[in-house]
Amino acid sequence: MKYAFVFFMFFFFMFFSGGPLVAAESNASANATLPEILEQQRGIRSALDAGTLDGLTPRQVNAIRRSQSEVFSLTDGKPDLDALSLDEKARLHNALEQINAEMKQTRLAQDEKQVCWRERKTGSTTKVTRCGTQAERDLLRESARAYLATPRICPDCGE
Repeated sequence: MKYAFVFFMFFFFMFFSGGPLVAAESNASANATLPEILEQQRGIRSALDAGTLDGLTPRQVNAIRRSQSEVFSLTDGKPDLDALSLDEKARLHNALEQINAEMKQTRLAQDEKQVCWRERKTGSTTKVTRCGTQAERDLLRESARAYLATPRICPDCGE
């Protein structure tokens, strides 16, 4: 448990102090600034409009366009990444990871993309940010559903 907390804190500070991870193009850095992110996304959008990105299905192109709309709406009027709230940073990160996964065009990239989500701590109104891979998030979701689906009746009682 202690190591999970250390990992979370490391990722939290890496993500929220330097900006979201952007890797859709080979020249993108891990600590991209907002103008760099927007420039990169405008370049991808113009390549999509021109039809110069080969190998993408119409579904992938639509997913990229939806994610880019999210990126542009979140960053509209913001001077830098520090102007975004924690929820907005998480949404921006997820949108950029979705674009990255669609550009890589693999199921492995979909499962390995980093996602962040906000959830309430049990017994509290405080929200915490949790980050992990999409596969880890899906596993957590399925585990919670399986736990809730198991009957809570005592197997040795009343029979």
